Amino acid sequence: MRKQFIPILLSFVCLSCSALAQDIANSIKNYEPSKSDIISRGRNLLLDSYVAGDLDKVTEAYLYLNNKVADSNYAVFSPFEQIYLGALTKNYACSLHEILRMDSISRLDPSIRRKSPIAPNNDQLSRNLAENSFIYLQNIYKNIDTSTLPAEDKSMLTLILNDIFKDNNPRVSQDIKDKVQNDINRQCDLFLGSYPQSKYEHYVRNYVRYAVERSDWGFGMDFSIGYVNAGAKSNYVKDGFAAGFGWDFHHKKLGLFTRINILGTTTKKDFYFTPSVILPPKSSVTYFVPELSLGYETLNNKTLTLMPFTGIGGFFCDPGQKDQDNHIRLRNKELNSFCYQVGVNCDFKFKNSKTNPFLRNEYSYNAIRLRVTYLMPTSDRPELRGNQLMVTVGWGLVGYGKKRSW
Repeated sequence: MRKQFIPILLSFVCLSCSALAQDIANSIKNYEPSKSDIISRGRNLLLDSYVAGDLDKVTEAYLYLNNKVADSNYAVFSPFEQIYLGALTKNYACSLHEILRMDSISRLDPSIRRKSPIAPNNDQLSRNLAENSFIYLQNIYKNIDTSTLPAEDKSMLTLILNDIFKDNNPRVSQDIKDKVQNDINRQCDLFLGSYPQSKYEHYVRNYVRYAVERSDWGFGMDFSIGYVNAGAKSNYVKDGFAAGFGWDFHHKKLGLFTRINILGTTTKKDFYFTPSVILPPKSSVTYFVPELSLGYETLNNKTLTLMPFTGIGGFFCDPGQKDQDNHIRLRNKELNSFCYQVGVNCDFKFKNSKTNPFLRNEYSYNAIRLRVTYLMPTSDRPELRGNQLMVTVGWGLVGYGKKRSW
């Protein structure tokens, strides 16, 4: 009995599998077009009608897909298609609704998972709509202007279409792209000024208007040479020359300057390092003058940046190297003093080199840097007494990044 039961069971299983396969095959053959198929066919019909210039058929297909086919699970058009076709077919409510829908989605917390409708298949519709838009745009703008829409909605539709169809040709130079975007920004500012409480404000500010400004942080450096006036109260040294280099760090209008200046001059009379170590007249002395100062930008335009500053530093005086080499007693001798400093930093800007990776935008610049610094040592030593005026000229550069202006 057991031997007969097993073949019977196997036969039953095979018959069941065969019947099931036939049912699936019949179901596939008799399966009605899915919503995805309907959307695809509808989009193809709309595309053919659009290319043929049959706007009545375009309108019928557009409304049918929007009203009868689209739902929370299936999207029939991309945002660009929805906005453009709504304006083309004079169904402005659809275009305006799409703008508000995109804006509401942009405000959602990205960490919250949400269900997205199935997007239409990637086909030729968007590309052909854009390529043939030049045929219809003038009439679209005219129809919007003569429609019964509120002025705010008219302005919004015109603005969004201008933004969509601005020149994005990758072969166009960046300067031209910037000019086009600046024109869009101007239109955005006009819209926001005309409708300060607009329901479209967030979208315009965040997705249409794209203006940039100088970032808060910047960095600079310079190399310079100059002249030092020893001052009327300095009875021990003559006027001399200076050389220096420095780095500066900028935040908004503030500038922090860190510099090292080396001053060279000669003595007028006996210069005492100690009561027994004396440098004779007409000998060379070198001043090593570090600086840490804080400036504030009072003027900034295309040609000039002016920044008065005040700070602290040191005043270290050494005999000249030749005298140190010739006289052992002068080696390792030094006079030093704490020093206050005030002055003004003046950058005369000139055209940037676009090949310089440090100066990549209009907010960065090369400059002829003029610095006028008044040095005030605090030492009571007569050899160091007397303030000095230092004037230096050199080459500098300052680099800033960009940030979006809201």
